[in-house]
Parts: sequence; C-alpha cells; structure tokens
Amino acid sequence: MKHPLSIAAIIAGRFSTFISSPLKEPDEIDVVLRSAPPPSKDEITPSPRAGMVWSPGFWNYVGGWYVWEAGHWELDRHDQQYQKPGWQKVIHGWKLQRGGWRVTSVNFIKSGLAAKGQDDGAEPRYDPLAAFR
Repeated sequence: MKHPLSIAAIIAGRFSTFISSPLKEPDEIDVVLRSAPPPSKDEITPSPRAGMVWSPGFWNYVGGWYVWEAGHWELDRHDQQYQKPGWQKVIHGWKLQRGGWRVTSVNFIKSGLAAKGQDDGAEPRYDPLAAFR
C-alpha cells in the first residue's frame, strides 16, 4: 500500500515546482547598503555612435561582493531616455540604481495606442530591433 502513496507524493512534488510564486530576478531586487561602494573605475568613454547610447560601468553588488560591470552600448530608443546605473545616497545608506529606459514623452504612449488602433487588414511591419526595445 505504500507504493501508490509514494508515487502520488513524487508526482505532487514534481508538479509543485511548476506552480511557484513569482520572484524578482536578481537584477530587480533593491539593494541598499550601509557602507559606500568603492570608487568608480576610470573607464575610457568611447566616441559617440549614431543610434547608440553609452552606459558607463558601475559596481554591482552580487552575493555579498562588489563586482565591476563594464560599460556597454545600448540601442537608442525613440521618445525614451537612458538612466545611467550607479549608487545613490539614501537615508539608510546607499541604494543601487540599475540603468534602464524611461519614457520621456506622451507621444511614445500615443503612438503605441495609435498602432493598436490601426486597420487589422494592414500587413504588420517587420521590426529587426524589436527584441532590443
């Protein structure tokens, strides 16, 4: 009689992993530390490129250690502004502000709504950079 029960327990344990509470990605967790991060490394800022935005390097906090994340290029986005990563002084210490894109124009929202309202018979346009937006 133990076999049906143990098999049911295995199956229940196997499928319980599929139903897990949504957790934040490690990059999305807010990091606030009492001590200041190390001073930034001197990084050579490359010359500007058309359609690209330079994201400078910063000290990331991973597993209890400061890890230097080197600077990299980001594709420029229309009606959005890139917020550079870095550490910000807050009341309880230092908070890590991760870089990311912020909407700066209402036109961006209006154009998205207008695109949804377009004729369904129209052929959708191919956007080769959609994965980066």
